[in-house]
Amino acid sequence: MNKIKILFVISNLPQGGAENQFLQLIKEINKQVFDVHVVLYAYQKKAFFNEIFLIENITITTNRLKYDYFLFKIPEALTYLKNILSVNKFDLVYTSLFMNGLFVRLVAPRHYKNRIVAGMRNSIKSYSTFYLLAEKHLIKKSFLVFNSKSPLNDFKKISKEKVHHRLFSIYNGYNFQTKILTVKEKKLNGVVLGALGRQTKQKNFIQLARVFNEIPHNNNKIIFQGNSSDETNEIERLLENNLTNFEMRKPNPDIDSFFKDINILVLPSHYEGCPNVLFETMIRKRICVVSNGANSDDFVIDGQSGFVYDGTDEGLLQSLKSAIAIIGTKKEEQIIENAYNYAAKNFSMEVMVNKYEKLFKEVYEKNKSSN
Repeated sequence: MNKIKILFVISNLPQGGAENQFLQLIKEINKQVFDVHVVLYAYQKKAFFNEIFLIENITITTNRLKYDYFLFKIPEALTYLKNILSVNKFDLVYTSLFMNGLFVRLVAPRHYKNRIVAGMRNSIKSYSTFYLLAEKHLIKKSFLVFNSKSPLNDFKKISKEKVHHRLFSIYNGYNFQTKILTVKEKKLNGVVLGALGRQTKQKNFIQLARVFNEIPHNNNKIIFQGNSSDETNEIERLLENNLTNFEMRKPNPDIDSFFKDINILVLPSHYEGCPNVLFETMIRKRICVVSNGANSDDFVIDGQSGFVYDGTDEGLLQSLKSAIAIIGTKKEEQIIENAYNYAAKNFSMEVMVNKYEKLFKEVYEKNKSSN
């Protein structure tokens, strides 16, 4: 049978959860069924996930934009994408993150109506009014995949019922074979807290910095790892008196080295969809402390598979004290085992890829029958 010719479109592959999931889907999708093409249309610097160039049986194209100023860069990107879509007749197009989805659907020729699947990776709370209006318009001729149920249900509330059949929810997928780390023991009566990700306002790591100052240290330490952003300077200022208990690390593709050094992962985000770092933590058998905003689909049950707090400083402080108190005990072992089993059952790479393949095939067959 003829393969389904599918194009994966993204600007580039910097460090990020959405980019990693994009890569994993390309890597694992059945190449016997899908003829896979990939376009990185704004390849201005080397991809963080450079392993994409090692994937066999795919066709990959990179494009470096000539202009840096956005007023010239955006039209250039749109022109390039329009040309790619016009010259090549793809059966399906998949793209992730809002701007990529916007660009692709704006320039796609009429032939691509009902052939484009776009991914929405965050809560709709992170989207501006303009973004939501654009998405409500573009969904009429495409399909939208959310990576958790909460934002899907929120989007249904602001969209017309006649487009709800175009909305889907597929959880992120993770490899479980090689990532289990041994439980890190508490040393010298102290534990190591970790925060992994870009230091933006959404991630709210500044709250963790504030609250860390309130914890009786007893040799406790905190490690931040990720790209600097709009809260980095304030985080460093808040912790400048705790330099012996505080470490700031640059992004590193080898995140196992980060998890080997921590006991507890803290995710204080104001909002998340399906947070990669949470499940990477569960896989590696570390305790998770998460805010309500990061626990959109009740991924963590408080006291059973991690600790959940109400978003306040006081709530975080109490959860951290509870988590620190159980490190090295049977209670810690039970919690991390519960979290691991839950993640393994619901968030395997196989489950995620199978759901995407099923969706792609259904979209393809519907277009085939309509023609």
